[in-house]
Amino acid sequence: MKSVSEINELLSKKILILDGATGTQLQMRGMPAGVCPELWTLEHPDVQEAIHNAYISSGSDVIYTPTFGGNYYKLQEYGCDDVEEVNRRLASVSRKCADNAGKTVLVAGNIGPCGKFIKPFGELDFDQAVEMFKRQIKGLLDGGVDMFAVETQIDIQETRAWVIAIKEMCPNFILTTMTFEPTVRTLNGTTPEAALITLQSLGVHAFGCNCSSGPAEMLPIIQRLKPIAHIPLVAKPNAGLPYIEDGRTKFPMGSVEFGTYAAKFAEAGVNFMGGCCGTSPDHIKELASNMAPCTPRPADEADYAALSSAREAVITLAGSAVRIIGQGS
Repeated sequence: MKSVSEINELLSKKILILDGATGTQLQMRGMPAGVCPELWTLEHPDVQEAIHNAYISSGSDVIYTPTFGGNYYKLQEYGCDDVEEVNRRLASVSRKCADNAGKTVLVAGNIGPCGKFIKPFGELDFDQAVEMFKRQIKGLLDGGVDMFAVETQIDIQETRAWVIAIKEMCPNFILTTMTFEPTVRTLNGTTPEAALITLQSLGVHAFGCNCSSGPAEMLPIIQRLKPIAHIPLVAKPNAGLPYIEDGRTKFPMGSVEFGTYAAKFAEAGVNFMGGCCGTSPDHIKELASNMAPCTPRPADEADYAALSSAREAVITLAGSAVRIIGQGS
């Protein structure tokens, strides 16, 4: 397993390529609708290996464990309480594929939303969520992950809970990505700047966005975050904006067009890039090929002071006018 310093060393040399979509790949390989993806994948390790190997062959430096919904609350919906073992077994298969790759491939323990809102939006207690989240984290650690990818988050409170749970369990690298609506806010109203300030202050090692938009819509988010980011940035866009045809969700962007965005994201300052919904090994192959000549931009290390709430951030650059914080008469 790689330490935080070892992963940062890799990031200093190249832009790391993440993998692409997992759910659609499972469906293409026989997973029926309505089943629990994690439990179905446990019964078909050959399918999991085939997906990992396809992404590794296409150029992925990081593969995600197929544990997006492997938390206690999601598995409970399918009558499964063996959270640690489900995650351990799935992560172990990912670890084996990475170890057999013949090159350095990192394994990211994939963590998605728990399916419940934490107070004040919902009824889930924050401290209780942290403790229950540790069950999935333990299983992933036992399976040999190098790092954690807390992704597709819409609630900054839940994201904070996941980060705290991981940090209380281990020193591993934490990558977090949130999903932003066309308003460039999460569903719960958090701006990219507020999320970045909150999470990099909490100690995550990389931050960015995934899902909900294609590369054209995601690029401006990376551009506006780079000047204030003290940590590596992440982009995992969909294969374009989804549309419905014959009752099925489809994605319009082919692999070649997807790959053409590599240089633009590199110039914007991305440090990790992969694909989300609708992407395939072909998309990652084109992305990796186009990203190969690009060099990573280090953090700008801007000198500023910042305050963030659950929705907004106030950023004061060095040399700016004095800001008065308080209540007037």
